[in-house]
Order: sequence, then structure tokens, then C-alpha cells
Amino acid sequence: MNDLTNKQTGLLFGSYCADALSLGVHWIYDSQELANKHGRVTHYMAPGGDSYHPHKQAGDQGHVGDQSLCLLKFLTRERKWDPSNFMDDWLGMWPDYNDYVDGATKATLANIQNQTDKTQGGSDSVEIAGPARIAPLIVFLTSSSESEVVKAAVEQTMLTHRSKEAEESATFLAKAGYRLIHGANLPDTLNETAPTWALEAANSVLTENAVNAITKLGPACSISSALPSILYLALKHGDDIESAFIENAMAGGDNCARGLVLGMLLGAANGISSIPERWVNELNAYDLLREF
Repeated sequence: MNDLTNKQTGLLFGSYCADALSLGVHWIYDSQELANKHGRVTHYMAPGGDSYHPHKQAGDQGHVGDQSLCLLKFLTRERKWDPSNFMDDWLGMWPDYNDYVDGATKATLANIQNQTDKTQGGSDSVEIAGPARIAPLIVFLTSSSESEVVKAAVEQTMLTHRSKEAEESATFLAKAGYRLIHGANLPDTLNETAPTWALEAANSVLTENAVNAITKLGPACSISSALPSILYLALKHGDDIESAFIENAMAGGDNCARGLVLGMLLGAANGISSIPERWVNELNAYDLLREF
């Protein structure tokens, strides 16, 4: 495949592969407990009945990844981005959904009951999950302008996460993903597009190993913790996707949402050719992604 296709496909598969790799150890905050119980996470694992995802299988996506797949299916079917029409699909996920439902989703579902415009009911969440879902949108809009990609990414995010932090992260990720797909190099792109506060935090722990660095930065769901942790991993392991995804999983906490974002950045920078074939081929959404 040509370089553009390699990077587009890398962004897409990278996002879902890093999410799926972390799913088996999602939201384990004690990194020592994680390592003792599961060893080094190098392959997809089912989360197990005592987890937040008792019905998930190895190779599945987490609950945020499922929302990203909802977006992918919408774009595959409609072949255009329309936030209002997509919101119908998003709302249709939840009546029969048998996995974890996060706080931003619950708040959005409640808010929409009091809104005439269903695109205006988003929560005030400052978690990374909102912008973490946009891989399909960046790839779908590859031939559009950067400003159009940013606009769409922010629209998607604010459907459920209407905070300035979520908007800032969506803007960064849309710009970075778009530029990386079109051949920009990773270090320059991060320095030009990432929020300064997050870059400074990431650079302050670059000499640390991943567990120590992410423990210091914060392994939780909030953008204030997650975005510097993602940038740390991207700067530390920018040309080594396998190590980056494994270290992200082993650091625990909200490694799934971090993975969705990290996978976009490193997948776009290095292409699908850099992602281990076992992760690509064993992804349960493989056929959906190839069709897209």
C-alpha cells in the first residue's frame, strides 16, 4: 500500500489495537497487582468476571472503543459526517448495552431528556474518553482540510463532553492525526499541536519508566492526567509501537482510553506496517475496520 494508506490504516487499527490490548487489565490502578496477576501484557485477554467488563472477550473494545465503533459504523453507512444523525446511532446503543456505562454517558442521556436539540445535551466531563473516539472521523476526512477535521472532531466530542478541556484535546488530536497521516514527523507534530501544559508535564518525567511516570502524571480518566501520560508514551516510545502499547497497558488505570489516543498518534506516525500482525488479525472488529 502507499504511504498515505499505510498511515490512515495505522491510525485506525492503532487506536483499536491499543484499546483491546488494555481491556484485560482495564482500571487496575495498582501496577504491582496488575503485573503479579497478569504478567506482561503482550496479547489480548478477556477481562474476566470480576472486572468492569465481565461480558467482554479477548480482542473486544472497551466501552469507549465501542462508542468509536458506533461512529465507524455510522460513517461506513452514511458516508458523511452529520452530528445530529450520528447522535441517533449513539443514543440507540444504550437500551441493550451490556457493558459498563460511564458517567459522561449517563449525564448526557439525562440531559438530552430536557433538550429540544439532542446535540446540545453533552455532559461537562473533563475525561479523555470524548476525544478518544475520533479515529474513524480523522480517517474519513483525510481528503478534507485540517480545519474541517478539527471542526468535526470537536463536534463529535462535545456531543457528550462539553468542557473546554475536552475541546482542547479534540483540537490537538485532530490536528496531530491529520498532519501525521499526511507525512509530518511525530516529534515536530506533538511540539506544534499539543497543549503546552501537557507537553511540559510529559517532558518532566521522560527519564522515568512508564509505571513510575504515569503514576506521577496520574493514571486516571481525566484529561489532566491522561493527556500528559499519552504524550509521555508517544515521546518515549514514538518509533516502537509494540513497546508503547504494552507499557500503556502495564501502567494500569484508564489504559483503554489512553490507548485509543496513543494508538491514533503512533499508528498514524508509523503506519499499520509497524503494528504486530497478531494484534491486527486478532482484533474482533477486524472485518468492520477493513470494510471501513
